[in-house]
Amino acid sequence: MNQAKKYRKYYEALDSIGCKHVSTPRQIKNGTRVFRLPFKDAYNHDIDFAIYESGYVRRLVKLGYCPCYQINKKRKGTRLIKVQSGPHKGYYYKLRSNERILIEGNGDRLEYLFNYIMRNYFRAKPRFSRKIDMEWLDFIAKWQYGEFGFESCDSDTKDDILKKLQQ
Repeated sequence: MNQAKKYRKYYEALDSIGCKHVSTPRQIKNGTRVFRLPFKDAYNHDIDFAIYESGYVRRLVKLGYCPCYQINKKRKGTRLIKVQSGPHKGYYYKLRSNERILIEGNGDRLEYLFNYIMRNYFRAKPRFSRKIDMEWLDFIAKWQYGEFGFESCDSDTKDDILKKLQQ
């Protein structure tokens, strides 16, 4: 699938989940696209993401010490640096760091952003789920329904207890 079709497909997908395209004309001229989620974060600020022509995908932060952070995948990298002065002049040292994997196509960047948003903002997070055994069922029957145990409940109460545990 070529990049233009992929871009259009994921642009419409972002639109269908309520994301708005909020790029300024200057950002569009520079090749940057900014998208805003339909809800706000815990501090009542907009949640914005930007895709750049250079291959980066970033989450824009309104407050704090870091104006934005990269969400591209990363890989461990090493490179050799030549010492220019001092007693070790002419030697090399190894610099280890994490490198970001740049995403080449515009459609690929938008696809990556859409998948990131769906994975981190739209999928339900699993709640704490306790292991359900007879001891737990007896405890619920006693404290929520005033029964002596799960086995002493009538069938409607048993169904009610099991439905609440499945939620």
